Amino acid sequence: MSILPKTRRALKHLFFGETALPEEFTVGIVEPQTEIALWLHGMGTPVDVTYRYSTACSDPFVLCLPFEEGRAPAGKDRDRLSLKFCERSGQKRVLGEIGLTWKETIPAAGSEFFLFVPRNAKNDCLPKLQLYAHYLLHAYKQWATVNTSGVTMSSLHRRAAMVSFIRPHPVMLGSIQDELGGNIFPMNIMGDLGNDRFGFALKDSRRAAHLVERTGRIALSSVPLSHSSIAFKFAAHHFRQSVDWNELPFATKPSSTFHIPVPVFALRVRELEVEKIHKIGSHTFFVARILSDERFSEAPGLNVIHGYYQAWRLRGRPADLKASRAQDGFNKCGHYE
Repeated sequence: MSILPKTRRALKHLFFGETALPEEFTVGIVEPQTEIALWLHGMGTPVDVTYRYSTACSDPFVLCLPFEEGRAPAGKDRDRLSLKFCERSGQKRVLGEIGLTWKETIPAAGSEFFLFVPRNAKNDCLPKLQLYAHYLLHAYKQWATVNTSGVTMSSLHRRAAMVSFIRPHPVMLGSIQDELGGNIFPMNIMGDLGNDRFGFALKDSRRAAHLVERTGRIALSSVPLSHSSIAFKFAAHHFRQSVDWNELPFATKPSSTFHIPVPVFALRVRELEVEKIHKIGSHTFFVARILSDERFSEAPGLNVIHGYYQAWRLRGRPADLKASRAQDGFNKCGHYE
């Protein structure tokens, strides 16, 4: 090996150690996740909002928090809130924090859905030297790479998004069907909003968002880790108008309420009826009512977390971290590289 590759490898290990991991890292977790708790600070006693929270948009990066009507913060209090991402067990350490600035409110019967943008962001999953080295590398890649995603997040919003993925995000397959056809595609920007409501976001520039607008309903299927490569392969379906259900690489069954085709391997199926459609920057945010929720298995489901959090989860265990990286590649493409 020549001196240049050796030098690059040595410098990479010096600055990043074992933390040079994919930003979107796949793991198997039983739903609902119990690793990370989200605490809302700034309203007196901190409030556990772990299961009452959703991302609403990527560019700008927007978070949604629901409040019961008449119990939401008002005035300047709305801009003093922050979300802390903490271990749910063990020492309950704070692993990340996002300061919140109120953007707008989506009213609904009995609830108010507050949309926030980040005021600041702090990530405690990595030592500061490694974290800033990663930030510099991200900045360089943004400068040197042609952006084809259509998403141009600011540095602050990107760092806040990284913190948000400390909380495991389930990857689900969304199915839609009406008289004009149907489609199935993966989704991971979503969350429970309490009171039988669920929020999810889809990129406005892709067909999937407009198909959900058209049908006004969707069935969400939780994906077992063993079928994760199928979910990633179906990302191209976001650009398609419809699919032929008979040509899918798995069998389907009708959902219980809407009779929309869903995978027979689904761990859980939730059927949603859209109540609110709100366009924000790069994404359309949907607030929907949960009409049915069926659980078929307690097996670990496909989730994505940030690579920084995976490095923290397996800190001090380099062999396990290396094995998890190989497994992540398998989960995404169906074979080991």
